[in-house]
Amino acid sequence: MPELTQDDLRILSAYAREENRELYWNYLAHKDGNDGYGLLALGVVRNDNAPGATANIFADNRAREGGIRMSEREWNQFGVDLMRRDLDERRGQLDAGRPDLALNLPVRDVQDVHDRSFQAHQIDPNAWTPREFLQAARRNGGEGEAEQAWTMMLDNTALGLSRMRTTSWDTMHTYNDQDLDATAYMGHMAGARTLATQALPNTDSDRIGAVSSYALYDARSKQWTQVTSTGEMPTSQPIRDPHQLQELNDTRQLRLERQELRREFHPDDPYRNLPIVRSPYLLSDNTPSNAQEQATQVAAAASVATPDQPGHPRFALHQQCSAGVDALDRQLGRQPDQSSACMTASLATLAAANGLDRVDHVFLSKDGSDAQAGQYVFVVQGDPKNPAHLRAHMPTDQAVTTPVETSFRELAQIDQRQQLQQQNAQTLAQQQDAPTHGARTLGV
Repeated sequence: MPELTQDDLRILSAYAREENRELYWNYLAHKDGNDGYGLLALGVVRNDNAPGATANIFADNRAREGGIRMSEREWNQFGVDLMRRDLDERRGQLDAGRPDLALNLPVRDVQDVHDRSFQAHQIDPNAWTPREFLQAARRNGGEGEAEQAWTMMLDNTALGLSRMRTTSWDTMHTYNDQDLDATAYMGHMAGARTLATQALPNTDSDRIGAVSSYALYDARSKQWTQVTSTGEMPTSQPIRDPHQLQELNDTRQLRLERQELRREFHPDDPYRNLPIVRSPYLLSDNTPSNAQEQATQVAAAASVATPDQPGHPRFALHQQCSAGVDALDRQLGRQPDQSSACMTASLATLAAANGLDRVDHVFLSKDGSDAQAGQYVFVVQGDPKNPAHLRAHMPTDQAVTTPVETSFRELAQIDQRQQLQQQNAQTLAQQQDAPTHGARTLGV
């Protein structure tokens, strides 16, 4: 039976004492029969893969919402505190005669560790990425359901595709109760995941920031330069602000210290002659070699929820279009049919493409000099009599003949483009707001 021994605990205690987060989680990731938590944690500690960067950004965003802004060194100390609390839980399980649970902690213990760590820093415990999802699982099926959800979240096989699909479906449908705002939760997750595509690992001491905007250190001149890549040609300018330079130098020093720590294996560590476990590069990592394959997988994962299903971010817009099409059907004395469904999907896509946040009215063109009666169908946001209203239109025959699936695919592409634009804007804003904080790694 896979288990943690007193010797394991002695070595882990030494790493925790020395604030050696990477070798602590590396030890657990190497243990035979481990559940994958150590491997997941390494990605967070190093900020070097999509799940890790997403968790760090999600936590930092929640902290900022509560008025808490922490530097990379402060987040590192948070991670040290969390590691030591994790060790206490494992020691408690071992003392209780459960060496198996000491190796693979119950999810309740893992959550309690995060809750206490966040609360100690006056941060909302929901800053831990899976917390709201796990709480909803408990409400749905008790602790056993939460354990199953946790096991699924630790599964890194198949590039994490099954995990993404199952998590999305369960959040939007199975666990979407009155206590879980699934749309907001998935929105926060999507925002963090989008920004994570711009993240840089915190293992690089000379490049701090994000892919499109980072501070670069030159060892010869010992100077920092701000590099921004928003077009074909990157721009750079010297950094001279004393406060910014102080924070950059502190962050660089922290990363150099951590580089030294990762070499300081305990003499009794059985894995000291093995490479440190590499973080898995999962679905949302945009590596050039498999970008096209991953784009296909992303589309497949997104298909678990469509705009006509409750919980989808575009569900409200789709419902508004559906109500407008139903009203048209009644005016024309016809029953809703497949053409109605096609028009509804087409109009939702039309509205999104033209920047409408909602659809208040749907109507057909009237006979006139510019169009024949019913030739075009319009979506309108606001009062049509108000000059400030927004509208968009398309040929009616196109709206009723375009398959629903085609419209939904186009809508997904529109949302992806808009997310990318928001990502670029957010990345630049965050760099301008706190350009020296780099990758804020919470620990797990």
